[in-house]
Amino acid sequence: MPRQTPPPFKQNEIIVRAFSALAAVAGLLCFILCGMLLLNYLQVRAQDPLNLPELLQLRESLSASPESSDDTVETIRRLDLLARGAFFTSQRMLQTGGLLALLAGLLFLGALRLASHFNRRPPEPAPGPPPRRYWHERGRARELVVFMGGLWLLAALLAAAFTRLDIPEPDPAMAEASAEEAQASGSDAAALSIPDWETVQRQWPNFRGPGGVGRAYHTTAPVSWDTTSGANILWKTEVPVSGFNSPVVWEDRVYLSGANEETLEVFCFHADTGELLWRTRVGPPAGAPVELPKVNEDTGYAAPSVAAQGDVVCALFGTGHLACINKDGTVRWEKFLGVPDNHYGHGSSLIIFEDLLLVQYDQRKNGALYALNIDNGAEAWKQERKHISWASPILTGPPDSMQLALVSTKNLDVYDPRSGALLWSVECLSGEVGPSPGFGAGMYFTANDYADSSAIRLPGTPGEGEPEIVWQFYDSLPDISSPLATDTFFYLLTSRGEIICLRSENGEVAWVHENEEAFFASPVLVGDRVYAVDKTGKVFIFKNADSYEELAVLSLGEDSVATPAFLDKRLYARTMTSLICIATP
Repeated sequence: MPRQTPPPFKQNEIIVRAFSALAAVAGLLCFILCGMLLLNYLQVRAQDPLNLPELLQLRESLSASPESSDDTVETIRRLDLLARGAFFTSQRMLQTGGLLALLAGLLFLGALRLASHFNRRPPEPAPGPPPRRYWHERGRARELVVFMGGLWLLAALLAAAFTRLDIPEPDPAMAEASAEEAQASGSDAAALSIPDWETVQRQWPNFRGPGGVGRAYHTTAPVSWDTTSGANILWKTEVPVSGFNSPVVWEDRVYLSGANEETLEVFCFHADTGELLWRTRVGPPAGAPVELPKVNEDTGYAAPSVAAQGDVVCALFGTGHLACINKDGTVRWEKFLGVPDNHYGHGSSLIIFEDLLLVQYDQRKNGALYALNIDNGAEAWKQERKHISWASPILTGPPDSMQLALVSTKNLDVYDPRSGALLWSVECLSGEVGPSPGFGAGMYFTANDYADSSAIRLPGTPGEGEPEIVWQFYDSLPDISSPLATDTFFYLLTSRGEIICLRSENGEVAWVHENEEAFFASPVLVGDRVYAVDKTGKVFIFKNADSYEELAVLSLGEDSVATPAFLDKRLYARTMTSLICIATP
């Protein structure tokens, strides 16, 4: 059998130099990143940025001397927020740096192997015999270099992997100290009184009104106005910073939020005059190392509507900053929930149940439903959320046994708002869910484009029976506007400009009205009338009936994507630049 000729040795000097340079750069980068990861990890462990000596000293000073100045309280609040922002940034740097170090290490090994492959040379006779143990020592040296490099990389990756990425919850003692600090500030930080449900219903406390279901308590609302002539326009005022959230009203206060890359703010207007009473900035002081998430231009950093109750208003921003503000504009407490991992930006609005602020903080990973005490921000309970959504929570049922309902990309989940226990769940959705659920005729009503619209009957007594999907509707569905459920009809407003009325008992189409413009705001029932705002600011007013009975089509004078607020004989609407109060004479 003929002897096979081995393949010729091919050397490419350019490729060898390129891969050698790449290996050198990757190796150096890996070494530097690993060193930074280890140093950062050791610094965080040693210094504990969440318990800075300066902050602890200020807290002790304030506890010992309650009559301390407001400047001391403000310094504590800002320093604490700065420390938490630095903590989160440090942890995310560890995570990102660990991944980059691993990639750099793999790139180093790959480039080194390719450089060796293209540097193959034909064997040449040695000029003389090698020194004793020459090959053994070379092999041991290579093994030692590889071992030490691998150990260095492994130590850095372990430092990144075993560092917590969530901020530790303060212990009860710290929460008590925070409450004492708030009381010592001299502002309206005394314990809050909790209004009953009857009082809450008479206000417009959150997105889509009482309970968040889009049904006004008052049966009166303006049916005629003209923004050009000013007829029935009580006042109109400019909003200082834009945002896509909807107005919230409590007694003589109207609240909005606005945000951009430079500022996060909450605004308070007088309900009778439109005067800007105060504007309060939320979030870290200038220069704090808190990253801004990527958001869709139709979401921005101020998509969630605020929630108000009594003497406070709470606001959440797309950066993860949450604040409770007294009615005089002073910050009561602040929290940083972490930069949301949300590819459109955070959009879920807040809602308050008795003394608890409920926060639907859905994310691609590590989503959660929080209940926080509105008095001091202390966590009452927390539930893990497995699936994301951009919808907002609603409260339904009688005051003594209310239920908290949330939707996600798969389910309608119903919780006990007092304990956080998951009562039941139904798989009924898919896609990227933006519309919040509705409630009427004893059923929950869910809808989302490219999915189904479902009417879900509640289970019987607790522990007995199962929730039941009574019917589903498969045709044109909304992707932003939330459905409205009344006792007789369910309404869907779509981005294609349709208003669809379904019969609540069987899901049959009662009527469809087509409009040229999309609907982004959610419909609201006021008495026997439905108000629907399209994106150009046209307001359709029609009867809650089995045929389309149009009462009026009026204009806000500017584009609008916000859902109006309805109080007795008044309508508060937000446009792209302004806040308008329309009143019945």
